[in-house]
Amino acid sequence: MTKVVLSTAPRAKGEIEMAGLPFLGIGYVASYLEKHGGHEAIIVDAHSENLESKQAAEKILSFNPEIVGFTATTHNRLKAIEVIRLLKKQKPSLIVLVGGPFFSLTAENALEAVSEIDFIVRGEGEITTKELLETGFKEENLKNVLGLTFRNKNGLVVSNPSRSFLKNWSELPFPAWHLYDLEKYNKKMHGTDFNTIGIISARGCPNVCTFCCNAAYGRCSLRLRDPKNFVDEIEFLNKKYGFEAFNIWDDTLTVLKSHVEEICNEIIKRNLNIKWYARARVNTVNEELIDLMKKAGCIRISFGIESGSPRVIKKIKKNITIDQARKAVKICSEKGLITSLNFIVNLPEETMEDLKKTADLMKEFNRLPNVSASYGFALIYPGTEMETFAKENGILPKDFSWNSFYKGEKSKITGEDPSVPYMEWKGKELEKIKAFMVKNLMNRKNFTKRVWNKIKKIRGFNDMKIFLKTAFNYFK
Repeated sequence: MTKVVLSTAPRAKGEIEMAGLPFLGIGYVASYLEKHGGHEAIIVDAHSENLESKQAAEKILSFNPEIVGFTATTHNRLKAIEVIRLLKKQKPSLIVLVGGPFFSLTAENALEAVSEIDFIVRGEGEITTKELLETGFKEENLKNVLGLTFRNKNGLVVSNPSRSFLKNWSELPFPAWHLYDLEKYNKKMHGTDFNTIGIISARGCPNVCTFCCNAAYGRCSLRLRDPKNFVDEIEFLNKKYGFEAFNIWDDTLTVLKSHVEEICNEIIKRNLNIKWYARARVNTVNEELIDLMKKAGCIRISFGIESGSPRVIKKIKKNITIDQARKAVKICSEKGLITSLNFIVNLPEETMEDLKKTADLMKEFNRLPNVSASYGFALIYPGTEMETFAKENGILPKDFSWNSFYKGEKSKITGEDPSVPYMEWKGKELEKIKAFMVKNLMNRKNFTKRVWNKIKKIRGFNDMKIFLKTAFNYFK
């Protein structure tokens, strides 16, 4: 029996959406290894426990593992690498494998840039990880493991053919919930005092938005879980662990109307008294569906609208219309759902006229009851069309390494993670765009309060320089 520690990476700055919610990927790998591989799996959730890199390394080593597997997002990838280097320094014999969407999309670069990583598990990790452990790490066996990237005996990086997606992933065991210290997960559902847990009813996404790395896997990546199996897990978590609220992590829960209807009807049939949050698209909901979702316990919904400009929406391949957005948001607002709307600024080829349309639409939505519209700056992610655009237009160096140190100079303008590059070009500098959005969105009272809060955070010359530059652009 092999002892394997599966770990998340420590949290990056501003990475709060999943804080307090278990990462499901390592939970599925752990349960699969226990059921089919006979291995001893241990979970260390450095992200949710908010551990620093040194603390995470110490906790992992306290279990004296033979193998450590890491999952990381684009945001905390450098934290993962930092922990891996600490582990290898203290225990050179440790075998380190990494997986998840980020490392899957940057596999060869990861092995070239980080000598301490031994294997990359690409794509879905359950079967590949099990087969990797069965190879004894002998090169003649490694070449037969689909979805694996590794170094051969000559130090050259080898990528085996990809593994097909699991067609019926309802057959997988539930995530290894018994390996999480669930008492530490106390994130509240927005607007309630209910402790929340994350779950998922589908893998993949059929959409091809240019800013999203899901598009790298293609339209065929979507696979729906059996609704009864999904509600079985909800009931299990509700009755065994007392969770009353659920954060459904599907990229688009409402991608297929019949799928959502079956889930809702199953919840109602079992008389489960739960609350839940869904991510949806404005072109996949109607009044009838929202009524059913609310009856089954949905209290919060979010939509990615991204822009108020039809031209930009078409450019980013969002495949929605402003009219669809207005209709969907109006329905959710009137039904009393907490409705969160997400917009992006600094999208490729966006003009100030496009930005004005975004700001105007956000103001329109923010006047509706129960609705909150917010924006973020366009970030460049690996494997996306936006990454290709950024390299072709000199925004990102063509030899940019996702697995080497990077720190953006203007992260203080956005207040977000400095390790992920922004979409920024001449005439569309972050401070200029932020000043424009502040001017178009804020009333005088909120503006004064926000300015004062920014002044209080100034700690040195560089902070003052950024503040003054933003102020100059605002008044200009």
